[in-house]
Amino acid sequence: VDPRRISHHHNSMARKDLLRGLILVALLCAVSGQFFVNLGDKKKEGSGEVDTRAAGGAGGSDVGAAGGAATDQATQLLEDWTAFIKWFRSNGGIISSKLTVKVRNGRQGVYFKERMRRGETIVSFPRNLRLDEKTAMKGKAGHIFQRLKNEDAFPDLIVILHLVHERSLGKDSFWNPYFKLLRTNYNNIMGLTEPQMKTLLRRPGCENTYNLGVMMRRTFNNFYEFYKKNVETWAPPEFLFSRDDLMWGFNTLVTCGWGQQGGNGDKLMVPFSDIPNHRRESAQKASNRGFISAAKEYQAGEELTFDYGLLNDAVLAYYGQPTPDCRGLKR
Repeated sequence: VDPRRISHHHNSMARKDLLRGLILVALLCAVSGQFFVNLGDKKKEGSGEVDTRAAGGAGGSDVGAAGGAATDQATQLLEDWTAFIKWFRSNGGIISSKLTVKVRNGRQGVYFKERMRRGETIVSFPRNLRLDEKTAMKGKAGHIFQRLKNEDAFPDLIVILHLVHERSLGKDSFWNPYFKLLRTNYNNIMGLTEPQMKTLLRRPGCENTYNLGVMMRRTFNNFYEFYKKNVETWAPPEFLFSRDDLMWGFNTLVTCGWGQQGGNGDKLMVPFSDIPNHRRESAQKASNRGFISAAKEYQAGEELTFDYGLLNDAVLAYYGQPTPDCRGLKR
């Protein structure tokens, strides 16, 4: 931990305790399954959409229009995937040419185009593709983040602001090929109303999920309050963000972030390590360092999934996916 961050020792310790309370382990961007369903929704259907960049364009009952929108979405997704692969490899990474990305059953996933034998390399992560506090300091806005660090800002808030700022740059951001594969919104516990949270608490087996949700909401509120009082008052126009912007950054870091190797609770983002979907007891264990080789033989058309070590409480809270322990707001 940088010694400058402990200038106010009691505040730093309190913040660390708060961040540790989230028990965030290596997480993923897109988990399969149903999302939270609001009470009174007779259809009882989740959004099911992982890549929401094209959501909303295919609404209505025109089957032909919906089919055309789905085709456009698939085409755009392949273009984004191709651009990401090129970017990843140009920065020293390795991704097997046997992989592709598709949307099946309403969710985005990574699939094998052809058979892969056990032991073949799936991905090799370059050391320089890590989106964290260090990359924030090295960028053009490094002086902004250095001031935040000097003022003892939450380390994860620095990364969140880094994410949101880079996203706002669009094509001008170095990270744009990666961002285009990330979700643009999240239908998770952060979006529930207070009455819905109380209903969740009364549901069988949902107490732990509720408690995690309370901790997440409290942490975000602390981040947002710090931003309003200590950043927005002096930040340049390009760092004036809405609550929704910061909520996107928070959810992205929570669902895609990895803990730093030093175990200090700070988070970082590692491209591709968070793209395959989670499946409990998958043959492939998630990692963000070194390389990942095939743990078994894969057939063409089979999905690549990672076991991210998620507890059911986290699966429901972060992604709104009902679990055997707690079905959330589904009846």
